[in-house]
Amino acid sequence: MTRQDILKTVAETLADVLELDDMALTEATTANDVEGWDSINHVRLLIGLERHYGFEFSSDEASGLKNVGVLIDLIQTKVS
Repeated sequence: MTRQDILKTVAETLADVLELDDMALTEATTANDVEGWDSINHVRLLIGLERHYGFEFSSDEASGLKNVGVLIDLIQTKVS
């Protein structure tokens, strides 16, 4: 699974959470960069990713995500 594959899954999951047709994310994207990506939708995003990948984020992991790239790093670590 490549970083690009994970980025696509994150973008699709976030678009679903925010009820948008499409999301253009980069690894540098933060929650502050996306309208509607608040703390509740952050949790919804993580739950969606947990369901997709079949693992759980710890509360420390969930609160330490500074941008999409860090999220991708974490997902890669958890699925490998």
